[in-house]
Amino acid sequence: MTEIVIETRSGTLAGIGEAGLTRFLGIPYASAARFEAPGPVAAWQGTRAADRFGRQCPQQFGGKVRRDVLESETYGEDCLYLNVFRPEGGSVGPKPVMVWIHGGAFLAGGANAYDASRLAREGDIIVVTINYRIGVLGFVNFADALGLPAIPSNIGLRDQIAALEWVRDTIADFGGDPGKVTICGQSAGSMSVSLLMLSPRARGLFHGAVMQSGAVSLIHDRERSIRDARRYAEALKLDQSRLQRLKTMDIADLMRAQAIVGKQLKNAIPAAPWYDGDVLPASFDEAVATPTAPVPLLAGATRDEVRLFDLMPGDILPTKWDDLKGLLRDQFGPEQTARILATYPRSRKGRIALGSDLTFVMPTRHFAERHARGNPTWFYRFDYAHPLVGAAHGLDLTMFWPFSGLKMALVRGGPDKGRRAELGQRMRSHVAHFVRHGDPGDIWPRYEAESRKVRIYDLADSFAANPEAERYAAWAGRDVEPGRGK
Repeated sequence: MTEIVIETRSGTLAGIGEAGLTRFLGIPYASAARFEAPGPVAAWQGTRAADRFGRQCPQQFGGKVRRDVLESETYGEDCLYLNVFRPEGGSVGPKPVMVWIHGGAFLAGGANAYDASRLAREGDIIVVTINYRIGVLGFVNFADALGLPAIPSNIGLRDQIAALEWVRDTIADFGGDPGKVTICGQSAGSMSVSLLMLSPRARGLFHGAVMQSGAVSLIHDRERSIRDARRYAEALKLDQSRLQRLKTMDIADLMRAQAIVGKQLKNAIPAAPWYDGDVLPASFDEAVATPTAPVPLLAGATRDEVRLFDLMPGDILPTKWDDLKGLLRDQFGPEQTARILATYPRSRKGRIALGSDLTFVMPTRHFAERHARGNPTWFYRFDYAHPLVGAAHGLDLTMFWPFSGLKMALVRGGPDKGRRAELGQRMRSHVAHFVRHGDPGDIWPRYEAESRKVRIYDLADSFAANPEAERYAAWAGRDVEPGRGK
């Protein structure tokens, strides 16, 4: 490996050069104190080493608060860092750029788990992976709940927008094309992509979008965001005179409050983006009516999404038949509920299909269908099945990204070899082609209302015209909002 030095608008960076690739790691893209909006990074003097990841944002997922993922060498509130993976050689001229937004239920995760070296080399694209504030630090509405207007709404989304502004202003220094940027994410990252496509603050910052399992229906409305923030205030014994305490208390106290609030909720997460009328539209209905960014879209979901949540501790999403039926009845009324339920057998397989459709599959497809009315759109369904859990939520990540080791082989359902490796390579090639050209290539027909052609990813791919047509018709383009005020 060799040291590669470049000049950027903020200062000199020294990255790591290896065969066909240079990695620039741990680059600060913004600066922010707790519960403040991200601001610009001060320029540095001398050469900054970009040879190791920056710290990821503090996080807590589940009931136990662990100090090592709050403040340590690898985690901390100084976490607004990104990583740039640049291929060497390949096409002449500026490289198109993909910005990866990680998932993790808006409570966990970070950029550092995603080694984009293979994707950058194979696709001849620059890949940028970003951190953003999550959980109580990024997605709790203290401002409206406590009358504290100094705290911005949706801080985590503001971080994502700041990262895209950094890409716009700086990626040319790395050989990237700021006029050809595609945002891509999975789960909470996919929901973030859908929200950025609606945000007036993000317009013009990207030119393509890839959504992998998740859309606008799985966030909170304003009423719910206020109610949950008041739960935090009660746990922390806060009122509107306590802004300074909120900004200076031990991070562990905030995370303990997040754990307390999480235990009080059913089929919900204790922190999520909400419709604020600023970064986002003011309501879900407004979001559905708001024109999406006029960019190409590649979107999809896994067939058996909800199986992951059957296995996880707690109940952050509805998975039980009675809960699913109750949500449908409360939001759609008895007639449409009956029509929808009539298309799912009252069996384990039917429950998995209904839970998957309600949470991820239908909302992602409905978003794509609305977008396709005026913009080029492609849609897929991931059907490759793990022998124990089927085509569960997140299984596609184990194909797309080069996670290694015995544990990941067990999660994947086998080693990353043979037909599994070929499936992952196809998925990466389609995304890279989309980043370069605005379409996935491979004679993949657009998703259009007349035919609704969907690519079925499996060990051998196929195409289907309007799959599960009876179920799709019964939903009639509507989405359940699990995060509606309650």
